Amino acid sequence: MEPDTNEPNISTEMLTPPQLPGPLEPWDRALFRALYFGTRNRMFNVLMPALSIVANRGAVHIIAGSIMIYIGGLGDNTRLQQAGAVMMIAAMFAGILAEGTVKFFWKRRRPFQAMGDVQPLVPARRLRHRPSFPSGHSAGYLAAAVAVTLFYPAAGLVLVPIGVMGSFSRIYNGVHYPSDVLAGMLLGTGCAFLAVHVIPQLF
Repeated sequence: MEPDTNEPNISTEMLTPPQLPGPLEPWDRALFRALYFGTRNRMFNVLMPALSIVANRGAVHIIAGSIMIYIGGLGDNTRLQQAGAVMMIAAMFAGILAEGTVKFFWKRRRPFQAMGDVQPLVPARRLRHRPSFPSGHSAGYLAAAVAVTLFYPAAGLVLVPIGVMGSFSRIYNGVHYPSDVLAGMLLGTGCAFLAVHVIPQLF
């Protein structure tokens, strides 16, 4: 996918964004640059945008969870239905917390807005008007991965690495800092543990 370069990098809506305290901001930017520039390769240029795009608005989690609930119903597998429901609810709740609350109290510019040599590898028109911290994609990915792992531990050997890669894709694609991603991952993990204690009681 070609980088979105049709608009200027600096959003006029966020001219004086907050920064992390003390030395954390320069360290965070330095780590971002090391990961962003140090991991470029042809395979990731295809894989990382795809991992970000399929998780837009929680689409992949909603579809996967719905399939799990449906198949569980056909086979009278309550555990699978619970896992599907917990995955969907945890991912959606994590996304709502990340996208609808924290972001608008901490209006941080995204890397591609703050650094002239960073270009987004995913469509960025909408992102230019949404603050960076924390990463909603990372929250959704980890919420889904951890939720299913709590029901099926063996699945975590596949799902957790996918969740981590999906989270890393936000750095690779130039739209989040490492601290954004880490905060999102922690938020998603917390939502998974919360949902697993609430949702199964509905079945």
